[in-house]
Amino acid sequence: MTLAPRRTLALVALVIAAAALVAVAGRAGDARSASIDCPSFHVLHNDRIGSLRLPKGYYDVTANAMTCDAASERFTAFLEDWDGRLPRPWRFTARGAGRATFTGGRDSFAVEFSGPSPSGGHSAGGGSTRGLTCRAPFHVLGNDQIGALSIRAGYYRIVRLSTYSVSCTRASRLFTQFLQDFDGDLPGGWVLVPDEAGFIKGSFYQGFRIEPWSGPRPPHPTPGPSRCPGTFQVLHDDVIGPLAFPAGQYRLGILRGSQGLTCSGISSLFRQFLDDPSGRLPSPWVIDPETGTFRQGAGSRTGFSAKPAFDVP
Repeated sequence: MTLAPRRTLALVALVIAAAALVAVAGRAGDARSASIDCPSFHVLHNDRIGSLRLPKGYYDVTANAMTCDAASERFTAFLEDWDGRLPRPWRFTARGAGRATFTGGRDSFAVEFSGPSPSGGHSAGGGSTRGLTCRAPFHVLGNDQIGALSIRAGYYRIVRLSTYSVSCTRASRLFTQFLQDFDGDLPGGWVLVPDEAGFIKGSFYQGFRIEPWSGPRPPHPTPGPSRCPGTFQVLHDDVIGPLAFPAGQYRLGILRGSQGLTCSGISSLFRQFLDDPSGRLPSPWVIDPETGTFRQGAGSRTGFSAKPAFDVP
């Protein structure tokens, strides 16, 4: 007889606890669905995301179920998008030029063009490359080409495509490697987007692009691959290991970090490799067919590159 009241009290306690949890969850849901007016966001130049046109100027940003910093970061990344297809689960709904809503699951934010100056007098100070532009210029020493992308000699700025992209140091090393690439088929899953002078891996979140440097230049730019003067002529179609070298002019370069190599020395080595009818390299030399580079052993930093020569228009 004494068990029934205890069971009844336990059930009442459970009902009360469940009601309290529902109330807490409801308040959390209300807080999560609340809209936040964020500082104005500055789009630095006329831009677009797919069919959405975004005139340069300031935008009112309203965040829903996310922080203003997160909305600003997402908008920055979306402005760097190169094909208008946002990463899942994100999508956008355009409501005319300069007006759109971006939705990614429970998170969402809206942007609306407000004019050439920030509304309300406050601004996030953002832009399509805010916090993503690498400080040090990259010096391309001679006219070059990566697949269909022609690159004139000069100084370039590296811009990361999102905060999730590789670091500036890593992007600089990758760009150096890509400049040594033999045929434009990049290693490690990287893909060239020639129209945007960009390089992506998996999605636009993982990548970077280059643009001509403007403004004052720091005194210590990052050097690109070294180049030997003149060109080397391959007289007839030839093969070294798995890599074909069609007849024509080639540029030779010494890999950064190499020890004891000279331009005259690598020219002699390249001629020796071409003259061997077996196509096999003398030990310890190995060839990387993806980049067309020759190294003194697997993993060695000492070596040289050979890639077809061309003139950048």
